Formats: sequence, C-alpha cells, structure tokens
Amino acid sequence: MDRQAVNSVIRAAVVALVVFIAFQFFFGKREAGNSLKEVKAVKEVEVKLPVPPSKELGKVVKVDTPLYRAEISTVNGKVVSLFVKQYGAQLISDASKKFGIFPLMTVSDDKALSAELSALELTPDKELIEVKDAPRKLVLTGKLKDGRVFKKIFTFYPDSYRIDFSAELEGANLETLIGLDIKVNEARSSHMGHVGPVLETEREIVRLKPEEITPFLSFGKVIWAGEEDKYFLLAVKDSVFSVTVENLKGHTLVRNFVSNGVFYGGPKELNRLESLGMDAAIDFGIFGFLAKPMLKFFLFLHRFIPNWGVVIIVLTVIVKLLLHPLAHKSYVSMKKMQELAPKLEEIKKRYGKDPQKLQEETMKLYREAGVNPASGCLPMLLQIPIFFALYEIFLNAVELKGASFLWIKDLSLPDPTYILPVLMGASMIAQQFLTPTANKEQQKIFLIMAVVFTFLFATFPAGLVLYWFTNNVITALQNLVIMKVMERAG
Repeated sequence: MDRQAVNSVIRAAVVALVVFIAFQFFFGKREAGNSLKEVKAVKEVEVKLPVPPSKELGKVVKVDTPLYRAEISTVNGKVVSLFVKQYGAQLISDASKKFGIFPLMTVSDDKALSAELSALELTPDKELIEVKDAPRKLVLTGKLKDGRVFKKIFTFYPDSYRIDFSAELEGANLETLIGLDIKVNEARSSHMGHVGPVLETEREIVRLKPEEITPFLSFGKVIWAGEEDKYFLLAVKDSVFSVTVENLKGHTLVRNFVSNGVFYGGPKELNRLESLGMDAAIDFGIFGFLAKPMLKFFLFLHRFIPNWGVVIIVLTVIVKLLLHPLAHKSYVSMKKMQELAPKLEEIKKRYGKDPQKLQEETMKLYREAGVNPASGCLPMLLQIPIFFALYEIFLNAVELKGASFLWIKDLSLPDPTYILPVLMGASMIAQQFLTPTANKEQQKIFLIMAVVFTFLFATFPAGLVLYWFTNNVITALQNLVIMKVMERAG
C-alpha cells in the first residue's frame, strides 16, 4: 500500500466516523416513539378506553423501600405512584391519572367482571409498609357481588425494584395492565430515546411507536412486556405469555394476559435488569456486543473509584496501555515514512508516467526500509469501534445520569460551558504536531478535522468528550516519549 493509499484509508476512516456519528445524532434511533409535544397534543382528545377506568383511589397503602416509594390503591390494588429516589423520577404517567388506567391494574376478558373489578374496594392487611432488611408482603382482599373473593398479593424487596404480584379469583381469566404510557423523565429533545411499548419475545426485542399500532398488535411467546422511556421501565415478566398493545389516540396500553408474575418498575440499570433476564430493555444499538461488556467494566471500576469522571480517565488509560504496542509501532512507521519522503518524491519524478513501475519501486523502498505504511492508521481504526460503544454507553446508561466531574454537573449531557469540547479540539491539534507526517496535506486535513470535531463534540455527552480528550492527551504524551527515546537511540 503506497502513501496515497494510506492517506485515503485515513481520510475514509475519519469521514466514516463523522458521518456515522452525525447520522446517529440527527437521524438515528434516538427519537422518541412519541414526543412530549405529541403526548400533550392528544391529552385533551376523547379516548375510548378498551377497559373500564378505575379513577377512584379509596385508601392508599404507602410502601417505602431504600430504592423507591410506592402507593397502592385499595381500589383494584393498582399502583398509583412509583417514585425512584436516586433519580428523583416519578414513573406513573399523567395519562394514567387522567384516564384511570394504572400499572398492575387487574381486569378480565369478561366486560362485566372488569367493570366490577375496576371499582372493587379491597381491604389491605397493612396501611403502611417499610421495607428495610427483608422482603415484606401486602395482601388485599375484596368480595364480589356473587360472593367470590378477589385477592391481590404484593411482595416488596429492600434491594430491588422488583415487585412480585399475584391476583386470584376463582373461575376468571385475569389480565395485568401496564399504562397508559410511562412518565417521561428524560425530555431532552433528540436524545430522549424510545418512549412507548417495549417487549421481548423468544425471537426478538420489539419497540413500538403509536403510529405503528393500528389499532392494536398481538404478540405470542412473550417473556416480558411494558412501557419504557430512555432511562426507565415499567414491565411485567412471567413464563411465556401473550400480549396485546393498543393505540388510544397517541397513548399506549400494554395488556399482559397473566394474573401473576414479576413487575419491574425502575431505572434501566444493567446489573438489576440482567438479574431478571430483562437487560435487552437497554438499547445499545448495533455496537451492543461491545458496549455491554464495556459498561460492565465501567461498573466494576466504579466499585473502587466513586467518581465517574475519574473512572472514564482510568478506562482511557487502560485502553491506551493495551494499544500501546500498536501505537509505538505506528509512530516508528510514520517516522520512517517521514524520513523516506525525499526518496519517495524522487521515485515519483522518475517513474511518474509509469504507474506500474512507480508502484513496484515504491513497495521495494518500503521493504528495504522495513516500513509498513498501513500500520500508521491501525491504532486509529481500532479506536473507532471503542468510540462507538462508548457513545452508546454515555447516551443510554442510566448509571451515568447525573454523574458530575469538576465543573460538569452531568456527564450524560453536553458540557454547557463548552470548555471540555474546546480542550478536546486543542488536544487534537497538539497531538497532530507531535505526530510525524511526510504529507503536509494530511496534516492540514487533521487540523481541519480538529475544528470540525470541536463543534460536533459540543453536542455529545460530556463523558464521551472527556474520554476523547484524555485519549488525545495520552497519545500526545506517548508520541513525545517515543520521539525522545528514538532521538537518544539514534
């Protein structure tokens, strides 16, 4: 591969990086299934409900755990409030309150029975539950007009967002609802991610937008199903069951055809979801195969390093150490290429009109000098999938939501001061000046890219910019050290 080919590979790699990121940012999967504007617009539209509403609350049983506060209505035993303490997030939507359809509301395929259940006043065995060191149960019971007893049992855990539930009524086919909608806690335009119904079957993960549901969709062999926004999930899990998802004029309702199972209502934290087999709820995109293990390593480091910013720096150092042999080889190769520049120009002048001979003589010179022109771009090419994986992590991992570092209040959001993107751009320029090159045109391209990246990265999560800035600084220092070592050896 001659010098021109190497330059083309480098340009292509840089352009591919910019195009991919720009596409993901402006046109990718980040758009919400239904935007806040759309939801607001349909709120006042009359919605014909497929199940009887249950607006009455009756008495409210308050549940307090180390992770969340919940309120269970004694009417039907539905969840009317679910507040996640760490993230300050309420997960019950305004639509649920307005139309009277709440998570874990129990209905039936019998319309008359559903109407009776939706208004059935239950008697709780406790009115206040504090979950501290061990699981606690709540039992609600009520008698129907025909004398049958309806019983609903909840089990709450101190260290989990999991709630086990069971609804019992002799001779009835019961359903468990999730919806309407989910409270959107991350309303930041194009970075909102998918908002709406999500479910996993034995074959695939399915994310739906209201316009795709006309007027409902049915799914079999479902493992879990519910409603999600970018960072939070309300879902029911059980052995394989059936689900219908309905579009109610922009609002969505998930009907799970089970009477008991596991309910998850909380943040999409990888370790918690993985323990329940629901980790597919985190959408890492096409680079999930790399992003997921990297996030696990992030979480491992965070056990020993409390600040996420320092974790990012440590991760960058580890990546650079692993790639150091390639970086050293790349620098040496580029230095030799720089030294060969006059001879290459001489060959070009001598054989410029004979492309085949020019190629032969160029490759002969490379072999004699022990130079591999392709090795110069290998470290950068290896960084690209790592960068994409980190992009997915910083955009989707709730664990980084609200994480601060120095002047940056939230590493999952762009730096509002623009200080970090400017530093990143400056570090790219410094790195270029410490990188040997035999091609002035190539140097100009990278200087232009430094400016382009500065503006582009200003819209990216600060954690990602911190990674790239640290990577550039370490690369510049590596080049400086290698240069000094080679000068002494020479």
